Amino acid sequence: MPAPAPDLRALGVEVARLRKESRFSIDRLAEAAGVHRKTIIEVEAGRVAAKISTLHGIAHALGVPLTELVAPVCARHPKQVGVPTKLV
Repeated sequence: MPAPAPDLRALGVEVARLRKESRFSIDRLAEAAGVHRKTIIEVEAGRVAAKISTLHGIAHALGVPLTELVAPVCARHPKQVGVPTKLV
């Protein structure tokens, strides 16, 4: 069974929420994360599946663990306790 599609819109909402909570402009977050401002705009809009290095930079700039930042991506996925995920 294929993995469910990630909820990129939920990730974007979370990035925007944390950015605003931190009182960062898009430009300030982009600079602190080491990415272009367009990347932040695209992530917040849920239009791109950002690379892990980009998400790591954003999480670091916002002062949150990467796991907290990306938690909304899988929040709606069904959970199967005790069933290991297949490695591909």
